[in-house]
Amino acid sequence: MSRHHHSVGAAARCLLPVLFAALPLAARAEENPAAEAPDRAADITVIGERDPTRLDVPTPTVSRLGLTPRETPATLDVVTQATMQAKGLRTAVEVYDSTPGVVAGLLPGEPASASMRGFSTGAVSYLFDGMRVADSTILNRNYDSFAFDRIEVLKGPASILYGDGALAGAVNLVPKKPSTDARHVDALASYGSFDSWRLGAGVNQPLGTTAALRSDLSASRSSGYVDDTRTRTLQSTNSLALNPTSRLSVLLAFDYFGERNRTPYQGAPLLPAAVARDPSDVVHSTAGLVLDRAIRDRNYNVTDGRADSDAYWGRARIAWTLADGWTLTDEANLYRGDRTWENSEDFTYNPATALLDRSTTKITHDHDSWSNRAFLTGDTTIAGLRNRVNVGAEYNEAHFITHRRFGTTTSVSPFAPVRGTFPADVAANFPGAGNRADFTSRVASWAVFAEDALNLTDRWLLLAGLRHDTIDLDRRVDDLNQGTTQRFGRRFHALSGRIGSVYDVAPTTQLYAQYSHAITPVGSLLLSNVLRASVDLTRGDSVEGGVKTSLFGDRLALTAAGYWIRQSGILTRDPARPSVQVQGGVQSSRGVELSAVGTLSRHWTLDANAALLRARFDELTGAGGVDLTGKRPVNVPQRLANLTIAYHADALPLTISGALRHVGDIYTSTANTVRVDGYTLLDAGIAYRLPQATVSLRVRNIADRFYAYWSGYSATQVYVGAPRSIDLTLATRL
Repeated sequence: MSRHHHSVGAAARCLLPVLFAALPLAARAEENPAAEAPDRAADITVIGERDPTRLDVPTPTVSRLGLTPRETPATLDVVTQATMQAKGLRTAVEVYDSTPGVVAGLLPGEPASASMRGFSTGAVSYLFDGMRVADSTILNRNYDSFAFDRIEVLKGPASILYGDGALAGAVNLVPKKPSTDARHVDALASYGSFDSWRLGAGVNQPLGTTAALRSDLSASRSSGYVDDTRTRTLQSTNSLALNPTSRLSVLLAFDYFGERNRTPYQGAPLLPAAVARDPSDVVHSTAGLVLDRAIRDRNYNVTDGRADSDAYWGRARIAWTLADGWTLTDEANLYRGDRTWENSEDFTYNPATALLDRSTTKITHDHDSWSNRAFLTGDTTIAGLRNRVNVGAEYNEAHFITHRRFGTTTSVSPFAPVRGTFPADVAANFPGAGNRADFTSRVASWAVFAEDALNLTDRWLLLAGLRHDTIDLDRRVDDLNQGTTQRFGRRFHALSGRIGSVYDVAPTTQLYAQYSHAITPVGSLLLSNVLRASVDLTRGDSVEGGVKTSLFGDRLALTAAGYWIRQSGILTRDPARPSVQVQGGVQSSRGVELSAVGTLSRHWTLDANAALLRARFDELTGAGGVDLTGKRPVNVPQRLANLTIAYHADALPLTISGALRHVGDIYTSTANTVRVDGYTLLDAGIAYRLPQATVSLRVRNIADRFYAYWSGYSATQVYVGAPRSIDLTLATRL
């Protein structure tokens, strides 16, 4: 299959015609239309709204039985568009960071990758409007938040709902949907530090009383806080909804997400303390390496480096209400992705030359996927007890072609780098086995699933579910340097399940407990090597319990959860033969998460959450036979907290807010030889409410804290956080 190169401008011009060409079908797509009601984005006081955590809104992300989060024995955090604007959350990473126990970073091949409950990368599944794609970390991006009605973060194993790759949880990005309530136009304009701007506009147009159309377009650009880094995004989400009868609803949607990164930031290399010109105490290394403040703004990427992405999503959802409380739903999904990276990504200090040795990486993705999920949901009675049941099947197929080139380029000074350009794609620039190869992959999966929720009493609910997955993997690797071709594959079979219970202590207070069993591949299926294709899927087991309650007439919501997760079957080294990788490692975590959201008084609102966890490798042997038992996984902080307090004045339509975020320390490798200190950031904002708009001014990282927040691919490379910045935003609804 040949690659297709699309410019952002050309894609934008084709979006609306494609949507309007699809007018024969469409619809409201959720089982409960109220769940899709758009948020009033111009209202800056949303933190004090009723049901601020949406505990009583049925959400398909947690169950296809029509259950609300309050009825589900699991933790779901929902960040609405109104909350995103009230808190100034501009990107997917900022939204993820705002939720309890989650921290996210921007690795080159895994932008907006989240770490939660002690796990990251392939253990977290990313969904788009509830639809899944194999190896979703590959296609995830740091989306602009304007495109989404809400972003939902489901904690704990979710394989029963979404198959492999959802051991730690699932993130569901839900685009804005049409509404028949009224015609309105949403708009947003923002400008701030680093020559950064964002523009967004959306139109909701009812088409009579049974149909509606919505289209949103947003764009952003930034020069970045590191030398010579430039980012542009363009996003368009479009959907048409139709309810031709009271029993039939249909939704058609077509979305585009484009991203252009020029000489993207790849992190800062650690230097020997004796070499650093302004050594900080942010990083602690057994080898005496430090993070140098003097290179905070340095970019070591080649001058023509790039990371580009184009993604196209087409979705259709049809729901037909049958007799006697039964509903048949079919959901179809088409995805097309084109991605290109050409960068120097790793920089390592060489004591012999006093220079940074640099790698080169060229990767292209030609990615196509389609899926279909059909399920039958019923609300019946058994022996006088309410029983909700869901049975269904799902098929998912992905085709993936990637060209991969790995080499080196010129070494540069840490303090005055002459960065050069990316080398030509010829054998001499990418020598060695495996460094110039083309991969072709096909992953096809079939699944059948069932869930059941039985009300044993009016106050006691029992929930259970099972899912069986069959996954076919076919891989071809053409090593252009060696002139060899490898073909290999595997069929996997996996069973996932959960059983849980919810008990109503009071109408607005629930206690819950759940046991889950999940499955996750050893690394990426689409990028599997012979070893990873030959071993079994890893297995995950989890126990969670907690409480959810609403107080003061639903104006304050409190949630608390405790959990334990254990993943077995990860790759490790054979202690007797350290050069040989085998399956048998074990990783686990346990912790607690707390959240409080709502109104403290007439003038004060609160949004606070905190998480404490203990993550470790219970059994793991590293290279050379080193025992890594007890070490902490990479990029996993064990303390996280967010606090946002807002004061709403009566005399003026004014809101003053402050936000604090604390993130604990992390390690950059499984050997835990480099530790990155935790940090605390303080933001502040002021918003003035006009009749149909809100003008807000926000200052981020007020103290101009120097900190590192994520580890790169190399253990001696970290991402430095942004310095103090300011932005001014106008948001309106007309």
